[in-house]
Amino acid sequence: MIRKMIPAAGIMLFLGLSTKIVGETSMILNLKSGILVLGGTIVIGFLSFPMKSYRDLFKTLVVIFRRKEMDYRILVKDIAKLSRVKRLYGNLALEKEAHRIKNFFLRKGIDLIVDGYDPFEIHKIMEKEYEIYFSRKESLVNILNTLQKLAPVIGFLGTIIGLMNVLNNLGSPADMGKGMAIALLTTLYGLLIANFLFLPLHKKLSEHLKIESALLYVIIEGVLDISQNKNSRAIAYHLQSYMENCQGRQKDLFESQVPSKWPVSSNPMEKLTAKRQNA
Repeated sequence: MIRKMIPAAGIMLFLGLSTKIVGETSMILNLKSGILVLGGTIVIGFLSFPMKSYRDLFKTLVVIFRRKEMDYRILVKDIAKLSRVKRLYGNLALEKEAHRIKNFFLRKGIDLIVDGYDPFEIHKIMEKEYEIYFSRKESLVNILNTLQKLAPVIGFLGTIIGLMNVLNNLGSPADMGKGMAIALLTTLYGLLIANFLFLPLHKKLSEHLKIESALLYVIIEGVLDISQNKNSRAIAYHLQSYMENCQGRQKDLFESQVPSKWPVSSNPMEKLTAKRQNA
């Protein structure tokens, strides 16, 4: 709930501040400037990338904003359970368990084990799937990165159009004012759209792909461990330790672990005074 309220509060604050800044200008000029920048950016983006990529981008963003945070512990438990089934009951029982797996990548890895592929072949096949999947996702990140760069350029183009309008109406102060307003507003909207729309979406998608990359790595390692009949507890410990490191939940290796009964002062003068008193 809080995660949804923070972006909503940010959007309201942004709209309030932008309204305050451009409140003196007319609504028509604001609409013209905004439509020029946003429409021009989207049109050039459509010409630069195939429509299928935009459909994939929209679906991915909807999934990111609707889906809850992925819990890696459930994935680690599933992998450990599959390892236990493989060691105790063999490939037939593992094949039955594979039908209950929701994760497509994990299910494919278990199918490879059941089909009798050796660990080297499994690693090669799954790594290829990994590369294909993320090459497609990287193209979506590239779309947002391109749109982010295009918006200020279109804003600058609107500035040039506004200045041309000013030069064409030097004898009419009213028209000169409208031209200057368009020139400045398009630059403003270009920066706002780039930094308040496309930049957050770009960062959001990039962070989501980092988490997905870590989870897919865990799946590959887990599938390889299952194919080698490793102990389920050892697999769970190994994978959970990796995910805690990736998500920053483990303590720093260089973080001091000092018991409470041994107070340590960060001030060297206090240490010197304490030594003299002890002497």
